Amino acid sequence: MRLILAHDNADLDAIASLALARKLHPDAIPVLHGGLDGSERTAFILFKDAIGILTPEDLPNEPIESLIVVDTHDFTRLGEFAEVARKVPVMVYDHHPVDEDAPPGHYQLVGSCATLLARRIQQEGIELTTPEASLALAGLEADTDFFQNGNTTREDFQAAAFLSQFADLRVVREVTRQFFDPDALNILSELLKNPEWRDIGAFRVILKILRPEERIPGAGIAMRLISLTGADAVFLLLQDGDRTDVVARARMRGPNVARILQEVGGGGHRQAASARVDLPPEEALEKILRCPAWQEKPVLVMDRMTRDVRTLSDTLKVSEAIVELVRIGHNGAPVLHEGKLVGMVSRRDLDRAMRHGLSNAPVLSVMSKRVISIEPDAPLTRATELIRKHSVGRLPVVKGGHLLGILTRSDLLGEAPPKPDFTERVLSQLQMQDWETIETVRENAPSSARIMLVGGAVRDALLGKHPTDLDVVVSGTDVIEVAEKSGLDFKCYPQYGNATLSLPNGNHLDLIQARDEYYTAPGADPTVMKGTLEQDLARRDFTVNALALQLTPEVKLIDLHDGLSDLNAGLLRVLHPLSFVEDPSRIVRGARLAVRLGFRLEERTLNTIKDALPHAESAMKRLKTELLLVFHERMPGAVFETLQNWGAGALYGFGDISALKRADEARKKGEHVPTETLMALWLHSFSENERKQVARKWQIPKRTREVADQIHPENFTRMNDWEFLYWCFLNPEQATEYQVLRLTPPRQVTGKDLLDLGMQPGSEMGKLLAHLKALRQEEKVSGFEEEMDVVRRWMGR
Repeated sequence: MRLILAHDNADLDAIASLALARKLHPDAIPVLHGGLDGSERTAFILFKDAIGILTPEDLPNEPIESLIVVDTHDFTRLGEFAEVARKVPVMVYDHHPVDEDAPPGHYQLVGSCATLLARRIQQEGIELTTPEASLALAGLEADTDFFQNGNTTREDFQAAAFLSQFADLRVVREVTRQFFDPDALNILSELLKNPEWRDIGAFRVILKILRPEERIPGAGIAMRLISLTGADAVFLLLQDGDRTDVVARARMRGPNVARILQEVGGGGHRQAASARVDLPPEEALEKILRCPAWQEKPVLVMDRMTRDVRTLSDTLKVSEAIVELVRIGHNGAPVLHEGKLVGMVSRRDLDRAMRHGLSNAPVLSVMSKRVISIEPDAPLTRATELIRKHSVGRLPVVKGGHLLGILTRSDLLGEAPPKPDFTERVLSQLQMQDWETIETVRENAPSSARIMLVGGAVRDALLGKHPTDLDVVVSGTDVIEVAEKSGLDFKCYPQYGNATLSLPNGNHLDLIQARDEYYTAPGADPTVMKGTLEQDLARRDFTVNALALQLTPEVKLIDLHDGLSDLNAGLLRVLHPLSFVEDPSRIVRGARLAVRLGFRLEERTLNTIKDALPHAESAMKRLKTELLLVFHERMPGAVFETLQNWGAGALYGFGDISALKRADEARKKGEHVPTETLMALWLHSFSENERKQVARKWQIPKRTREVADQIHPENFTRMNDWEFLYWCFLNPEQATEYQVLRLTPPRQVTGKDLLDLGMQPGSEMGKLLAHLKALRQEEKVSGFEEEMDVVRRWMGR
């Protein structure tokens, strides 16, 4: 059997990860080992049956062939299964920091392991039940401390949004709510009375040995202590027989508790870690105190302060001080007397003095002489406390009375978090053969060339999807020459200077000459000319399609039109207000994208549609192309409905599309619905008098129009599959009846029927039956009655 395991003393995130890993590996059995308390015990009781989590005692007596380990990569934390993990194949899903010796698996530094697994589930299109999603969201919230921990990432918020679609939020609140029983409350109360502070390095922490009679929620107590006492970190050592459970929690700028607990075989995150030690608590405490990670240099005031400080002299007049503040663009400044700090003055105080007629008074008379300052080698946490306690916006940094710098609220926020590596995100979604082909293109282009992957491939890769057809724009070299040197089969388009390479995996890569274009009239074909890569991006339809990954001379993401923001917001926005007027078919393209990606149209873009509709006739050729592409979308009915909602239904003028929407639902369930069926359902939405003209205008196949024109279905047994589906979607209440008729063999004239008509057995009867068979094969008769007419004519000869 195959088991899914988490670490001992499982927290909510570990329990949630067991459930999510089972969705990715339905053949495996999730097993929870070790003790539980608090929210974890509540979750296990609530979700055990719904999720199918077993305990070691529940397992059948069968050999374990492989393991899936979640929320840890340290096999020593697998309790009774630690030895098994060293003997069988193991796959790991973990969000904790790893070193080079980490076992193979899926690792990502996010706030919770539930995030890592939920994102994979979302990418693979797996649906979650309400209990599964509720447990997963509870685990995510608990491990990120409700998105407040420093290890929380953008991906955690995105995963939470995905899970909230399926979760019962009332259950999530119930599971994550931290209740303390009387014993735990008494322990918390005693710790608050006597926290036993310790100053270690630059940190003020609480380290406490506890010997509770029953299990207590150590992590919850540690978090409460931090929030109530302001400690930089809390370490609770809970004696459990001959062993000790260590729980550590820290502030964002506190010590790295994960590194400290590595000294005793534990692990976790910088702000949250735990360990189970085969030592009495006193010995475990000594090992923790000897850890060199305590001496890790904290962030100091001097690391964040602004050194170039604009100051005012105490002899300046109030009016002169205002002019100086306006000149330097500040709302306040330190005041110096003979080079030493003597006060602080704000623009508000100076304005008030002006209103009272004190424009010629010295700054010394209106400044605040009570200055809250800090020394440069103080920890940044101390600065945070002073700014919060005294509600000041600026904290002068002073040494020996001399002003060395100033610390503002903005400085406390520190540097902006590193931007996600969008380059790596795009490249990671490319299939290996695709990337090899792009490398071939790069190698065969001169060093002076600029090459970039553009449009839908970049958009889809950033959304976590594997691109299929790739567009690569090239400037500074001849595209056809690059295609020839690639060694791949390609099709050439000399009039545009483009080429399409056929990739070994069946995908295509379009090499496109960078170009610019302009429209001589609304709806007209564009006039095309060679251009730069920037011009090529500017000619595109929506900002999310104007993203590019530059491949040479350096690899970087190019976003000239704020497409990333729109992509994150799920927004479709045109690059300029006349985009739809120049090419009305872009409206249809937008509807296709909106449905496929689940995006919405930006309000100002939506308001430009009405101006574009009068020019639709001029864009007929492109609208025909877009119409065909609509029928190749997963939900064409939703696309046409979107056009109606946008006020653009007149582009095609269709009617009731409810039958087409039923086909959408079938496709969502995974059923195959041919394009011909979809096209016939759409054509049927027009009135009987319109269909012929509509079919001619949009080049609908003749047979499709014939089927859409039929009032009643003909012989079901002679229908092909797409025609039969058409009638089922058109008349859903009769679909079962149609299915029965389709499976019922049609009645045919037999020898018995001929005998009943008085024909004698013999060669004549044989000739007549063979004649009827030939007529059926040639489809010259349809049904029993037509065959009987043939028989009567034969016998009447």
